[in-house]
Amino acid sequence: MLSSPFIVVGACMLSWSLVLVVCRFILFTYEFDPWLFTFIQLMAGGSFLVILAGYTSGVLVALRDPFTWLYGVLRVATAALFSAALLHTSTANANFLGITAVPMTMVMFWIVFSRRPSTWELPGHVLIIVGLIMLARNLDGGYSNPALLLMILSEVCVVTSTLIAERHSLNQTEDPRTRALLSGVMLLASAFAMLMAAFVLSAIVQWQPVLRPALPIHFSWLDHPAQILDTRLWFTAVLIGVVLRGPALFLSLKAIHLVGTENYIIGMAILPFASFTFEAIAVHLGLLPPTPAAVLTLVFGTVMISGSLAIFWARISKINATKSSILHRDQHE
Repeated sequence: MLSSPFIVVGACMLSWSLVLVVCRFILFTYEFDPWLFTFIQLMAGGSFLVILAGYTSGVLVALRDPFTWLYGVLRVATAALFSAALLHTSTANANFLGITAVPMTMVMFWIVFSRRPSTWELPGHVLIIVGLIMLARNLDGGYSNPALLLMILSEVCVVTSTLIAERHSLNQTEDPRTRALLSGVMLLASAFAMLMAAFVLSAIVQWQPVLRPALPIHFSWLDHPAQILDTRLWFTAVLIGVVLRGPALFLSLKAIHLVGTENYIIGMAILPFASFTFEAIAVHLGLLPPTPAAVLTLVFGTVMISGSLAIFWARISKINATKSSILHRDQHE
């Protein structure tokens, strides 16, 4: 069943939607630091996948590949930036902002692989940019809302890491154990390294407080290092990492392998509707505060999704036209 691209991408979309809404609920309820919460969560999810793989012979092979580390760092940064954005806007808004990954992917493929988008794809990209501008203006605080920059940085990491995942040697397989091992090692190694860096940075700042103002980003755990050892933080993050985050990443790697970077990014553009549904349920149950201007969010977000679907239609039409041309030529030879 998990060999069908539509089923895998659909399952991937639902799992990420659930992860994001649950994480937003936890961050608001317990006021955890989003960076520490993400590091521990991904480390736990990675450990679970390595154990699930059932063997460790490939661990050293994966660790020796520099792209494993690069992918892992980018995935950790993606999740941390997204979690931080959830403190400033709704899950639906964040996911709609995430659709900027579609034009980002187009630009990256154009620059790196000289793949120019077809003329029919351009209107879709224009719709996404127009929707983004309108949505950003509608955010709490408009363009100055930190969620806008955080999500743009997050999507840069998404596009780069997705491309790496598509071309990673250990992801060219149909063996679920190998994919689970790759997913786990990527998360475990990178998240552990970044968590250790948080410990070290916190210790340095406590030893030399004069260095604190020099840091460009505010991390609450630098002033209160005891947060790093909060048992509630660890228990919650480990639980979410094992139950939700690890399986979601495994499905992502499977989907990327089946449909490729560009189609995966476009397919996940419909993620906001699933997130909006889960978030609406959470708001109705009193688990999350009501989100203002939900109707406008849907309108502007729908514009962006329409752009993504237009790009997908343009690509399918181009593929079908190419197949028809080849078939017509073969019939006349």
